[in-house]
Amino acid sequence: MNGEVIFLHLRDVGRSIDLKRAITIIPAIQDKKIVKTKDTPSYVDFPDPLVLEVTQKISSELKNIESITLFVKVYAEGVISLIARLTFQNLSFKELHKLRKINFHTSDGNFQITNFLEYHSNKIFEQIRDCISEASSIFEESEYEKYTLFCITDDLENPKGFIEKERTYISSLLMGENPELKLSQDQINKTVEYTFSFLNNDLIIFDFDRCLIIDPNCDYEDILLVVEIVNYQLLELRTLDKILDKRLTIAEEDIRKFYFKSQSIFRRFKRKVGRLIQLRYDLLFLLENIENVSKLIGDYYLAGIYTYLADLFQLKEWSNSIRHRLETLENIYNITQTNINEKFLLYIEILLSFIFIMEFILLLINYFL
Repeated sequence: MNGEVIFLHLRDVGRSIDLKRAITIIPAIQDKKIVKTKDTPSYVDFPDPLVLEVTQKISSELKNIESITLFVKVYAEGVISLIARLTFQNLSFKELHKLRKINFHTSDGNFQITNFLEYHSNKIFEQIRDCISEASSIFEESEYEKYTLFCITDDLENPKGFIEKERTYISSLLMGENPELKLSQDQINKTVEYTFSFLNNDLIIFDFDRCLIIDPNCDYEDILLVVEIVNYQLLELRTLDKILDKRLTIAEEDIRKFYFKSQSIFRRFKRKVGRLIQLRYDLLFLLENIENVSKLIGDYYLAGIYTYLADLFQLKEWSNSIRHRLETLENIYNITQTNINEKFLLYIEILLSFIFIMEFILLLINYFL
């Protein structure tokens, strides 16, 4: 068969990236080539990243592959996205799984696809490190999302019949399992249950980390973009969730210091509340941008795919969880701030009472003298 395998690799590298500075460092261009087909409405828009394209000749153990094309996208929201495309010819369909761990050589060295993407991700990161806000991050390691698209460009005439015939191998391919593993019929049925088609001779099956595309017209650039956007959203939501995990741990330490240590932390606590308010608004704006990154409204073909993937990745649940954590974090500090204020007022009342008593005593002394 003929086609290509597309490996998607997204990495969160910091809070934001200054694209104007980055474009002076790497030979990238501002991406404006948004492909909108399959009845996608004209008002739908996506983020405009910087894009760098590199094509390299490769030598590998499989002679069906001659080159690899790498697209690097740099998003202002602090994400570096890499898309590696391996084009194959006359490759047996049941050899597709081998491409995940194929060894190949380029001018940069020997790789498998995973460390090839990591190599170029690190390379770009180091080049634009000074353009990244909070690149050091609060985490020891960057957050990643990965997705693989297996694309068949032959005209199979009856894709659904082909899927039914090869459903066992397709299930193991999409799940990333060894094809020799004896999957249960229930698992196979769940994997190939939902399909999407726009024309009679195209078909798509999605799973958590992989999908299979059959399209003799090679008209799946918009599908690739939707898959990238959904993984981009998932990556940012997971990163936000991890940030809030860290902040909640810090909040717990602050509360312990306030209630169980005698030292005064009023001033420091007030500064932390101020920073929390700034953090909350920053995260809310970022969350809104993530949720509104693609407005696919209505019964459009791409809208159905986006909705399916968003449900599959549970994006709504991630968003709800983050909003709940933000409220919890705010409530923790607000309650403690209220207690601080109440203590402060109590101290003022005690001081005023003391002053009143002293004035009364002085008045009595003057009266009797």
